[in-house]
Amino acid sequence: MDWLLKFVEEHLSFTGKCFRHCGKPTSMKIMSQDSTRVLGAYTCPDGIVSQVVYFSLKPDLKWFNRTVSRQVGTKNFKTSDVRIATRHGWELGGNAQESLKAKLGSNPSLTEVYWTRYARTEAQKRIAISLCMGDGSRPGCLKLFAHQSGKVEKSCPACRRE
Repeated sequence: MDWLLKFVEEHLSFTGKCFRHCGKPTSMKIMSQDSTRVLGAYTCPDGIVSQVVYFSLKPDLKWFNRTVSRQVGTKNFKTSDVRIATRHGWELGGNAQESLKAKLGSNPSLTEVYWTRYARTEAQKRIAISLCMGDGSRPGCLKLFAHQSGKVEKSCPACRRE
């Protein structure tokens, strides 16, 4: 397992609460990862996305914005809803500081880019964003997709057609 993914899973993955949908606990699902970045989504048990997170030493904000926008649709994505934070080992507790120092040297930190969708109009509120996790018969593609709110959709349209 890549050290960045392991670090994110151990020190930057938390249980939260579903925003605006059900109030149930959320957990982070990894959508993609390589040696320089980890992309994930916090979802409730129904697959509704509360937040999309991206961790990197040198984040590519254009890549993140393009990736999320393409998956959810440009009408559902606003760059003004994207935030950037620096995560330091000392604030994360446990052995996070030592782990980061071992890989990155003195004064180490990671950047977290995160997107939370804020539906501002009644039309936007009728759209939900989910993560394609599949159903019991087959796994999903782990991409984001928009659908009518009030419906539980475990698979994106492409995976439902297969």
